[in-house]
Amino acid sequence: QPAAMVQGSTQGTIQAAPNFDAGRDAEILRKAMKGFGTDEQAIIDVVANRSNDQRQKIKAAFKTMYGKDLIKDLKSELSGNVEELILALFMPSTYYDAWSLRHAMKGAGTQESVLIEILCTRTNQEIREIVNCYKSEFGRDIEQDIRADTSGHFERLLISMCQ
Repeated sequence: QPAAMVQGSTQGTIQAAPNFDAGRDAEILRKAMKGFGTDEQAIIDVVANRSNDQRQKIKAAFKTMYGKDLIKDLKSELSGNVEELILALFMPSTYYDAWSLRHAMKGAGTQESVLIEILCTRTNQEIREIVNCYKSEFGRDIEQDIRADTSGHFERLLISMCQ
């Protein structure tokens, strides 16, 4: 059973930080990226210890306080695996699931384990949101992509999960 499964619905494994202050966290991130060099550890300390909802609030506070897009600033300051992970952590969960499904079916081969993990562990409501997000973000129909990348009983199961 995936670690994120709690009483039949998916939950992030990171719990909301107590005494959360989005403005204070936005300020810490700004200082970590300002001047020469980047304090990656300061960025990691904030991002890895906040829930997805809290990270969305930090992103909004950063925009309000500095008039800048936090994601663009992070992209320009980070690189490699750290960049990829930090940017993924700032994605709303529905978008991250849609993005993961798209990348699991994009190009040669299919990452079946990603399709199973997402489509078999989300609620019907979450799957509807993911399907809609997939369509709006990538301009593609997820059912058509599943049909193109899978076959047989596996294909039928995944299609039924999307409906």
